[in-house]
Amino acid sequence: MYDFRDLRPRAEPSPVLPVEAICYAGKWLDREIPEFETLVVEGRAGFERQINAPERVGDGSLYLNSRIKERKITVTFRLLCNTIERYNEVLAKLNQLTNAANVEVKFADEQDYHYIGTIESISLDKPLFSTNGKIEIVCADPYKYSLPKTIEITGTSTSILDPELTYQQTPKLIEFTPTYTISKFEMKTNAGKVLTVNETISSGAKLIIDFNALTIKVNNVSRLMALRLTSNFSDFYIQHGSQITLNDIGKFKMIYEVKRL
Repeated sequence: MYDFRDLRPRAEPSPVLPVEAICYAGKWLDREIPEFETLVVEGRAGFERQINAPERVGDGSLYLNSRIKERKITVTFRLLCNTIERYNEVLAKLNQLTNAANVEVKFADEQDYHYIGTIESISLDKPLFSTNGKIEIVCADPYKYSLPKTIEITGTSTSILDPELTYQQTPKLIEFTPTYTISKFEMKTNAGKVLTVNETISSGAKLIIDFNALTIKVNNVSRLMALRLTSNFSDFYIQHGSQITLNDIGKFKMIYEVKRL
């Protein structure tokens, strides 16, 4: 397609992406490399569970526990080059764009969700200018995550009403600024989860609880040691219908991502 700037025609890449085009670490490979085309993606549907069930003396086994295993995604692509020089440039560019580890991975047909993955290998079917290839991606976390969502209130309680939030999960971040000076901060869920920070927080000071980084700060100063040992820090789960209650009034902000298999 063409557009006109200063009455001179300029060729522009088509904005249309293949249905399952891959975006790795913020870069759409189909746009960054004109000779690259995503063909098909496998591994995004379903999941694989590892079951711990030792055999009984009699029939069958005894179920103890289970875990969902890491996710493996395979991207099949086409590479169309005309010269050896361009072929080498394309491979160098592909390697450069896919070098980062543990980054966001998303696809054109579901851009509101992303995985966190690392490319394990890139291979070509044949060492030819025109060939197909495969990108193998390992997602240690098998879930995919939505764009961040935010809940903000001024008060002492709120309900999470999000039908997409079907899996139990922790928030990404909690911010709380008390209206008055408080001797401690405590929040509870209607499912019995409790998180307590035994720290005096002045009126207007900001408490930040980062569940991903496992940090607690008041006005950017670490206060992790003030966390009560019995608190549900790693498992302060929320989901659709959860009610959050605070021990005092203030400005409360919660940031979370919806996760799905």
